[in-house]
Amino acid sequence: MMSSLLTKRDFTIWIAGLLALLLNAPFSSAAEHAYQPRTLATVDRDISALGLQDCQSIQALDEVRHLAVCRLADAKAASDLYLFLIDARQTGKQAVLFRSGDFGDAYYVKVAVFSKAQGKGPEFILAESGAESSYGIQVYALDGMQVQRVGAIAEVLNEDGEARSVLPALQIQGHDQTVVFSFTNHVMVPDRQGHYAEIAPEQIRYILDGPKLRRVTGHSRKTR
Repeated sequence: MMSSLLTKRDFTIWIAGLLALLLNAPFSSAAEHAYQPRTLATVDRDISALGLQDCQSIQALDEVRHLAVCRLADAKAASDLYLFLIDARQTGKQAVLFRSGDFGDAYYVKVAVFSKAQGKGPEFILAESGAESSYGIQVYALDGMQVQRVGAIAEVLNEDGEARSVLPALQIQGHDQTVVFSFTNHVMVPDRQGHYAEIAPEQIRYILDGPKLRRVTGHSRKTR
């Protein structure tokens, strides 16, 4: 009788411990996936037949899809840089599947592509532009042959008093149907007058749970 009672008590304690473990466990990693930067191969090709010139970069997503940062060859067009998605199988202007808005007076546009480490989902093209300093990042969702701009990330890193790309401090996590863009270091947030305020990484994030990025901030800022 005593042996049976001890067994039941031990079983009850085991069940209670298991429930506590489940209730206090962090959010399941199966439902949360990190996005990782892809390594893209540089493509050496002449795409002047597509109406493009002065390309800063042409990179291959795969054998079919190429990303290019170029200017328009049209003499009437401004000399601004654009981001293009190109179908490498096509010739002529029909090969251009997507053209972004212009990047204004930026001297450069640097492109990074992030893909989900596990599971399916759209990729993200992050196009960081700037001149003497970084202007921030334009964010595009890439799904197959379709590209859609979903928003911009204005934050930059403070590097010896200069605004530099925030990409080294950016991380992207997928939570079911939501994608969260957050930071690992303090970042600088510009205002309309060109002044920057420093903000802690836990006080700011961008959330994509619809067609556009949403910026969510806290209240801890230090103006510089």
